[in-house]
Amino acid sequence: MAYVGHTPPGWLGNLSADQETKLQQMWNIVLVLLDAVSLGAPEQPIENQTGEAGKPAAALTRTDTLASANGTNAFTAHLAQTLKETGLTTNEIKSLKDVLHDTTAEELRAGLLSTAKNDNPDALLLRFLRARKFDVGKSFNMMLRSMLWRIKQVRVDEKVLLTTELDALRETKDKSKSHEAKEAEGFLSQMRMGKCYQHGHDKQGRPVGVVRVKLHKPSAQSTEAINRFILHVLESTRLLLVPPVDTVTIVFDLTGFSLSNMEYPPVKFIIECFQDNYPESLGNLLIHNAPWIFSGIWKIIKGWMDPVIVSKVHFTNSVKDLGNFIDVDKIPKELGGKEDWAYKYVEPVEGENALMEDTAARDVLQAERLKIGEDLLRETSKWIKAGGEHNKEDVKALQSKRDDLIEQLRVNYWKMDPYTRGRNALDRTNVIQAGGKVDFYPSEVVAPVEELKKLDIEQVEREEVKDPIYTPDLSDDFPASQCERVFSTVMTQHIENGVLSAEQRLQTYKSEDDAEQR
Repeated sequence: MAYVGHTPPGWLGNLSADQETKLQQMWNIVLVLLDAVSLGAPEQPIENQTGEAGKPAAALTRTDTLASANGTNAFTAHLAQTLKETGLTTNEIKSLKDVLHDTTAEELRAGLLSTAKNDNPDALLLRFLRARKFDVGKSFNMMLRSMLWRIKQVRVDEKVLLTTELDALRETKDKSKSHEAKEAEGFLSQMRMGKCYQHGHDKQGRPVGVVRVKLHKPSAQSTEAINRFILHVLESTRLLLVPPVDTVTIVFDLTGFSLSNMEYPPVKFIIECFQDNYPESLGNLLIHNAPWIFSGIWKIIKGWMDPVIVSKVHFTNSVKDLGNFIDVDKIPKELGGKEDWAYKYVEPVEGENALMEDTAARDVLQAERLKIGEDLLRETSKWIKAGGEHNKEDVKALQSKRDDLIEQLRVNYWKMDPYTRGRNALDRTNVIQAGGKVDFYPSEVVAPVEELKKLDIEQVEREEVKDPIYTPDLSDDFPASQCERVFSTVMTQHIENGVLSAEQRLQTYKSEDDAEQR
């Protein structure tokens, strides 16, 4: 579904001159932090462009960046001076120095690309700018802490994306590690019951998440399992944001809610995630069918929320109320709507994450991503410099180059995705598709395997076989439908990423035919 409505002020595509200047100023600090000069970025001073008595921003010089270039602390005197000019206090700057004490510029470059994922980097910076009312210093402070939370504290890539649902299923079966098995079961049980699911769009084209609060039983899972589930859902939901849509609508369904379902720590964790680490990601928060006992709870929860978040909260008591935000024919019958759809968890299957074992292909794509990212930093530095010189033609040309590099980053992310992220229920039901396409109403056929056969068999004699093909272990009780899903999904991704030769593809098809017959 396409985005409906006008792009709001402060979003990419609708920036005032002052907001664009603030975006450039934010990028300037990022360039200093990431030691862009060592990558060949311009060393000339960059004008502040505040519209006030414009004082020059700190020049991008090599003097203070040698430490980070040599792989030591990313915090430099140059960065401190740049932050001081944004209005950050001495204590705020010292605090940032402390959190950067064991972090290098190289780590932060990779961290920025990891944080951006499939997002437009400009849109990512604008999230933090809007969250701090375009105060550049405070916005940078917030973004840096969020990056460090992802790459140092929570380690989202390793702990959330690489630790897959299939891994959890395997852990539940390993009785030699009882604690790990219990934690994995606690995580998976929340997926299976559908405590939270994503389905459909609201009237503005935002993906909709539904939290069924009555299914939560305090102490049924550990804090670790609950937080893992929350982060898993948040990261999965990010993949559903297709530009220009960059916010979600969440329905907290309190139908059947009682005090026995209430647990404050998970609620507080969700609020902190949205406010500190996924800012400006919430479009609407619909609290549906709240009983009278919730009024006292709401007073407590509201106190934890930023006023901006509170302004997005709406109480709904009927399907008519929900219909103000979501078309009634897109509201599941469970919520009183007309859509004949119900959540059902599709279990992981062996082989669905086969590409994650291909570390060579992953490393090639990651190196490509880092190269594109470095090119973007160089062009961004030139873009800011041209803006400081009020050279409109150069600004336009450089923005075009940046747009091209940003698109390359997006394409690269989706090529790399199957090598760095475990498949989830949205992948298995074909909601998330190759290239980042999202379809909440996909056909039952996962991939056009027969068409791929026709295109590839002709090339078998002309191509050289280089690597053995991965073939999942197919036991007699392995369902044919799951065989098809594993083969078509995994091998289509291999083909799209240029990993398989034609003969390997033919071998894949033959294996698939055998599986279907079995």
